[in-house]
Amino acid sequence: MRKAAIFVVAIAGTASPSRADDFYRGKQLAILVNLSAGGPTDTEARILSRHLGRHLPGNPSIVVRTMTGAAGNVAANWLGQVAPNDGLTLGFFSTVAGASVMGAASLKVDLGKLAFAGTGSGVSVTYGRRDIGGGLKTPEDLVKADEVWMGGLAIDVDKDLRLRLQLDLLGMNYKYVTGYPGAADTRLALQRGEVQMTSESMPSYRAAVEPALVAKGEAMPLWFDYANESVAPRPKEADGIDALSFWDYFKRVRGKPPEGLRWDAFDTINTVARGYERVLLMAPNTPPAALADIRAGLEALKNDEEFRRDADATMKFAPEYDTSAEARRILLEKAAPDPKLIAFFADYIEQGRRSSAEKPK
Repeated sequence: MRKAAIFVVAIAGTASPSRADDFYRGKQLAILVNLSAGGPTDTEARILSRHLGRHLPGNPSIVVRTMTGAAGNVAANWLGQVAPNDGLTLGFFSTVAGASVMGAASLKVDLGKLAFAGTGSGVSVTYGRRDIGGGLKTPEDLVKADEVWMGGLAIDVDKDLRLRLQLDLLGMNYKYVTGYPGAADTRLALQRGEVQMTSESMPSYRAAVEPALVAKGEAMPLWFDYANESVAPRPKEADGIDALSFWDYFKRVRGKPPEGLRWDAFDTINTVARGYERVLLMAPNTPPAALADIRAGLEALKNDEEFRRDADATMKFAPEYDTSAEARRILLEKAAPDPKLIAFFADYIEQGRRSSAEKPK
């Protein structure tokens, strides 16, 4: 018995950490962003990369990589069809929830087949040059312009569709210029005068648009969007933005709430896109230990004051990621392709294709 006890103690003292404890030790985790560098998704991902590692057992190094194309769907397709299932790539995606609900042809993977790590909601801000229509003194002056040039990413991406629907609901005459790889590229196009208005989600709006364009008087916020904006209260993330939600903006300039098929289509796609602004996914059959570590690390950030200070300094809010099974269930339910929306958007996309102009070469 004495020998057996010594043997057990020896084994306990020399055993290596469990796989869950050492999965990431000595490894590098890549956060894969599906839109261009300098945009809101990239901005938020880089903040995440600076803090997530210390909440993962083994404290791995973390790098951010971008993979653009098909308005973000190339990266999602690669993660689902090509990426190794070694737990070393975390997809940090925008636009995929909207692409899924519309049944976008460029999205080749079923979100339900990918390993779910978490989701995050958000707010987007539509902004425009102050010289639109001879000069904007208030956001409401936009509807007085004879024509507006709108900049976007791709004809079938939710960002473009939401902006087009909003301008159509307002009854505005606009020129639609699309094909920019990401928000940062569209922002540069606005500064060059190729387009006059576009939208960005909060990370890059706070980090780039406010200090470089709004504060200098070159642009102004026109309205903002968030999930269920016709019924939910104004989100805290919009504090300090001198603009209304689109729902309230429309009521102010048109004297009544928006309604009809176009509003229903916008409200549905906007609720999905804003409610699931970020979707964090890994390759199918990712090792459970890796997935568990990533989820635990994301949850730990909620109480990480250093992360929150860093995020607040850049974006004026600290994102929180929901890693629960319920969040996955709701994502797959809300982002399931809707036959009625698919039919509506197929026709609407074709209208946009006939009227759009490609970005200058």
